[in-house]
Amino acid sequence: MTKVLITNDDGIDSSGLKALAEALKPLADVYVVAPAEEQSGKSQSITFLHPLKVEKRDMKGVAAAYAAHGTPADCIKVGLCILEREGIRPDYVISGINLGYNTGLAVYYSGTLAAAREGALNGIRSIALSVGSHMAKEFDYILGMLPMLMEMSDKVGSDVIISVNAPEVPAGEIKGYKIVDTAPAGCGLNFVFEEVGEGLYQMTGRPAPGRIGVEYDIDVVEDNYVAVSPVPTSISDKVSLARLQGAYAKDEILSVIVDAQEDVLDEIEGRDKLAKKIETFVHASARMDLPILFTKAYGKGDLIGGIFDMTTRCEIAEHMKTDPWTANDMSSHTAMVDAKKVIIAGAETHLSLMQTALGFLEKGYEVTVLEDCTAAFDSEEHKKAIKELKDAGAEIAGLKRKMMEIADTKELYVRESIERILK
Repeated sequence: MTKVLITNDDGIDSSGLKALAEALKPLADVYVVAPAEEQSGKSQSITFLHPLKVEKRDMKGVAAAYAAHGTPADCIKVGLCILEREGIRPDYVISGINLGYNTGLAVYYSGTLAAAREGALNGIRSIALSVGSHMAKEFDYILGMLPMLMEMSDKVGSDVIISVNAPEVPAGEIKGYKIVDTAPAGCGLNFVFEEVGEGLYQMTGRPAPGRIGVEYDIDVVEDNYVAVSPVPTSISDKVSLARLQGAYAKDEILSVIVDAQEDVLDEIEGRDKLAKKIETFVHASARMDLPILFTKAYGKGDLIGGIFDMTTRCEIAEHMKTDPWTANDMSSHTAMVDAKKVIIAGAETHLSLMQTALGFLEKGYEVTVLEDCTAAFDSEEHKKAIKELKDAGAEIAGLKRKMMEIADTKELYVRESIERILK
């Protein structure tokens, strides 16, 4: 039988915890270790070098229940200790159901998320559940998702928390669920202190604007969807590590190939000629050891001609919407390269490629668009887009001229190699 350790930050007598325990009984052996009192906003704090009082509680239908006079993270630590003495290791830690959203920046402060994180740090698949009201009573929809959420947790691994936020509305009014990112700083709520008396300050949340064109957890719950968000526990940042180690410090130019995929190019007139130009661009970039970023539209097939395999210095940013900048890892990939010059090829000129180029221009990059390495389904749209990009400040160049311009700064044997590739 599956074994689940549950906790929360609202306290062991919370209605959300009781509803969770009741719903899990048919699915698993349920063990409860929850705070004796409310512990909201305690994040990952623990009771260190002080005794922690733990009391056994009666809770109908569960394998065992305890109230701990400590934080949510304490509850997971002590719960694992108690269960280990019985030879039991939970398959899942589930924290909640929290009364109130834990979206956006709240994941840093939430005791609910911290308890799930504590489970994940101990190698146990962990889920955090929240409903959007401090007086919440509508738990049916989120509880009905439990089997699916456990499957999701199995897929991502124990080092990632599944954070779930549901609107406080009847199940029939919820439109479904969406798997989305957690809102970053500057979206949702900013937590600040306000002076309420002489020497007295009260924490409050001030609304912060969302980001147009990107759906985060804070956005979908407002539209009556349940937000399901993977929250990593990693404390390592490979991008910053690479930059600090100087792995890419000498790069001056980044080559960007936009959506050069089978299903995208197949509908473009002169497809084979364009594909050959793009392959040549990738080959030349690789020969000059330029880092390459491929964007890839979801569901549009593989990259053409094995171009990904032409270079060892490449990354892929996969995007769901027409704008590649909505890809979760687009910014992190560009941050790995210190270059401030970008050369762009691919399709479609007036859609994804346009948005990619404008995004780089807005960020202060020098942008070159290779006109003979770009195309759109509609040739007139292509021409308009090229003019608009030129007006926006992008350089419009041909493949041969631009590649030889770069090659002229390299050693003789590299220049000769680029000449052969371009022929």
